[in-house]
Amino acid sequence: MKTLPLFAAAAGLLLAATPTLAQDRQIESCETVSSFTTAPSRVITLNQQATEIMLALGLEGQLVGTAYLDDAIPARWQAAYDSVPVLAEQYPAREVVLAQNPDFLFAGFNSAFGEKALGSQEEWNALGIGTYLVNVECRNLHPADVKLTTAPLFTDLERIGALFGVEDRAAAVADDIRSRLDAVADADPGQGRRAFLYDSGTETAFSAGCCGAPGLLLDAVGLTNIAAEVEGRWADLAWEAVVTGAPDVIVLVDAEWSTAAEKIAYLKADPVLSELDAVRHERFVTVPFSATVLGVRFIEGVEGLGADLAALGQ
Repeated sequence: MKTLPLFAAAAGLLLAATPTLAQDRQIESCETVSSFTTAPSRVITLNQQATEIMLALGLEGQLVGTAYLDDAIPARWQAAYDSVPVLAEQYPAREVVLAQNPDFLFAGFNSAFGEKALGSQEEWNALGIGTYLVNVECRNLHPADVKLTTAPLFTDLERIGALFGVEDRAAAVADDIRSRLDAVADADPGQGRRAFLYDSGTETAFSAGCCGAPGLLLDAVGLTNIAAEVEGRWADLAWEAVVTGAPDVIVLVDAEWSTAAEKIAYLKADPVLSELDAVRHERFVTVPFSATVLGVRFIEGVEGLGADLAALGQ
């Protein structure tokens, strides 16, 4: 296994001071298993999705650091979030992570454990530091040509709840999400409407493909995705395909790097796109980026989208 110089230098020191762990608690992450004698107590979250799972389960006291916000933390978790040191605006350097003496790294996107970020889970495990990547990011389990369900979110809640000994809290959060998803599905607010999800881009439109969480978001409210036949979690659509798709509604992903207001301005300024029926009649609905990923706020994306569709009328 390739080992980075930093890890090679630190591994001997950390492992020399760390006894072999009994397998009292284990958590499986894609193809990696981390073992603990007790619940982790020095946790670093590496994406907002992971941070919000910890906050939803009342585990902010176990966090020694967090990183990489995509948008605002909900008000109900703001005080808890503010109690946690922010290590970096995006991914922290490996040296910064090691300086916190963590026992567990929790990521919401597989890019966190990429070579350009923190390095692989196996490298951290070799230092005696456990890791977890949310289940939906396990590409060996969820290939790009198979439509997602909400099951990976409930897997995360169950596994994180068990690892930290808060199974009852995790079950309560999961039950609440399930019942709320069912309520929106029963209302079916998007029935009969074609939707274009606009994440970002001007040369092409970065949109929802067939099989990712954004596509699942559209499905959850009964919308028909104009790119439903495009393989992948995301899709780069030519603007001609958007025009041909003739969407009845445009779902705008609001993020710091591409705001809903910027996308509306672009659509209205373009001589062709401005003639789309959805643009001329301003049938826009907005979803925060963090509510489009399969985390604990996905249900808020579903409910918000459903309510906005109902407000648009037919």
